[in-house]
Amino acid sequence: YYITNNLRMSLCDEEYTVDQLYDISLHPDKLKSYPGFQNLHKLTSGTITFHYDLPYDDIKEFVEEEKKTILSKVPEDVIKSNGVKWEHVGSTSIKGMPGTIFPDSLILFDCLPIPKPIFTALMDSGFSFVGSSFHHQDDIWFIKQITRDGSRLDKQFFIIHVTPATLGLSRVLVETRDRCNENQTDFETYKEAKVKAAKLLKEENVIGYKIEKGSNKLFAELNENNPNYSVQGK
Repeated sequence: YYITNNLRMSLCDEEYTVDQLYDISLHPDKLKSYPGFQNLHKLTSGTITFHYDLPYDDIKEFVEEEKKTILSKVPEDVIKSNGVKWEHVGSTSIKGMPGTIFPDSLILFDCLPIPKPIFTALMDSGFSFVGSSFHHQDDIWFIKQITRDGSRLDKQFFIIHVTPATLGLSRVLVETRDRCNENQTDFETYKEAKVKAAKLLKEENVIGYKIEKGSNKLFAELNENNPNYSVQGK
């Protein structure tokens, strides 16, 4: 079926059926030529702002609501047989951490390919298919603009990464969240790196911001412990 939800972001995925998009997600060559990320950059240009006071509780509540909605559309046997897990990650999952008001979550599963019911559940929940990230070809992104009247989240963007649980990138994101929430030294190390990198967002250099904020002692240690976390250019 074709995508008809008018609330969806226009990343060119409305030109495809869900089956065609799922097929793209299975083939690295097709992912490389898929223009989702280029269109995402155009769509979000000028909207990404660094905040020192993220609405942690509101974001946490929103992410939990999305989790329930999306996973309720995936059959229980698929969740169990594929070891599906949801993890809220990124700055918005660390209480007191500055950053952008763009919640991030991981949907993890045992091994490739992505279970099709997960892919379909995201598309049916108003997400747009972005493609594989610049970090790693197995980090598949989906995004949607948030509608939440009266909240600072309104018109912000929610990003979901669908990856194998063994992907080093995903493990680093989870461990960063846990370390920063549990250890003040790790929290301050990451916070300092993010604040230093924030200047790049003013220049609309989002990729530079992501690379710069990851250049710190905490990430160096986590990357060393997760050797299959490698940044792959597209």
